[in-house]
Amino acid sequence: MLIRAALALALAAGPVAAKPQRVVSLNLCADQFVVALAERGRIAALSPLAADPSLSAVAADVAWLPRVRTVAEEVLPLRPDLAIAGPWGAARVAAMLEARGVTVLRLGLAEDFDAILDHLRAVAAALGETARGEALAASIARDLAAIPPRADAPRALVWQARGFVPGRGTLPDAVLRAAGLVNAAPFAGYGFVPLERLLADPPDLVVTAPAAGPPSLSEALLEHPALARAAIPRARIDPAWLACGGPQTVRAAAALAR
Repeated sequence: MLIRAALALALAAGPVAAKPQRVVSLNLCADQFVVALAERGRIAALSPLAADPSLSAVAADVAWLPRVRTVAEEVLPLRPDLAIAGPWGAARVAAMLEARGVTVLRLGLAEDFDAILDHLRAVAAALGETARGEALAASIARDLAAIPPRADAPRALVWQARGFVPGRGTLPDAVLRAAGLVNAAPFAGYGFVPLERLLADPPDLVVTAPAAGPPSLSEALLEHPALARAAIPRARIDPAWLACGGPQTVRAAAALAR
């Protein structure tokens, strides 16, 4: 609701204000929207995690862009005229910027595609890029509509390090539903499904999103021999597609629908 209210106010204001020219993203999820909508010369800095390929869906595109820690001594010297923050962290910096007259847009969690489109339009309005935002929103809608419907409804479990599982009402749940799959998690929100429970009630598909590079000890469970012996079909997707709800999230649904 806050995002929609901010969008309504921005649209009602009309194209009077100049486009912000020194945009700072203070949040990993906000990075995706800023990179998708703003010219590179207008981006003063992105979040510290923007170039981490295991978390950031835009890592390959931002290697040369500055990053900034969300502390006043680093953000204030950038002289931003727009800052985009997330639901957690950067609260003190955001308040200091607002006290200096800087516009701050706060994004909540995007746990489904409707929320992703709300965030997209709010960031586009704040950037003065409403037309570009609508074009990207239409592209996302087309990509979702292009996913072929399934005659069946396979049960899928997104199984992550240590057996961590996103249940109903989460972003991965929205991705599964968009791909025509049913979330096999036995709970809403986030929780854990141990290997024994998975094997006792195996899903039709296990979805993993391991980080790039050598597997960590926390991810060793994903390669347990018992899981291999069970011969449950598996799909791997880019972990950055599930880290944040953003313009790239539709790629996860399209990949799982194949």
